[in-house]
Amino acid sequence: MNTGIHDAIVISEVLRSNASMIDHYNLYMNSCQDQQLRSLLDRQQRHTLDSFQRLTQMMQSHGMDTSNIPIPTTMSITSGSTMSTNTSASATAPYGSQWTAPQYGTGQASTMPYSSMQQSIGSHGIGMSMPAQAESQLSMPMGMQTGNQSNSTSILNDRSIAEGALHFHKYGADTVTKAALESSEPHIRTALTNMARNCIEMSYEIYNYMSQRGWYQLPSSPQNFISHATQQQQQQFNNQ
Repeated sequence: MNTGIHDAIVISEVLRSNASMIDHYNLYMNSCQDQQLRSLLDRQQRHTLDSFQRLTQMMQSHGMDTSNIPIPTTMSITSGSTMSTNTSASATAPYGSQWTAPQYGTGQASTMPYSSMQQSIGSHGIGMSMPAQAESQLSMPMGMQTGNQSNSTSILNDRSIAEGALHFHKYGADTVTKAALESSEPHIRTALTNMARNCIEMSYEIYNYMSQRGWYQLPSSPQNFISHATQQQQQQFNNQ
């Protein structure tokens, strides 16, 4: 298989995973009650959206087709929007390590300002002009952009929200690591490696939040299991 096509396939899987996480985080933030959890999720969603945009731009700069990449609902353009060709030098990301995924850290907000989110990712450098309705939504917390659902009608509690977020990052770390191992282009491989590290950092942040509340407890080993394992080991030693 052509290496460029193969890289495009593995990156598409990463972006699909990111888009799903970003959309699910909208649901999570609309439902969560704890302000600390809401702030944590908001910070992680913004970082993931930043990485999504940067990686999509990197695909475009390498001549890869991005027309079939699913766009997160947060970035969706409502009907009636106009198409415009972006001819500026910053329409696509240049080659180089400076376009690797930004490092995630506790307390770190997205490095991409809202003004740069006002142009969604299109196919091969084609952008969409964001209508006033979508543009006004960017001034609100990202988790509050998906509807009028109030916390009083929440169907998810904070523990289930944190559990879901943790599994997203665990799956993301696995997906992005495999993609990095399969990528042959140095800059893309480096970006994917950084993204995998970021997934690990975000999962650890969620784990710490859950652990502080007693929501992530390791099961104790049953006594009969320990006894059986000890007997088996002793028997194997005596048979040698």
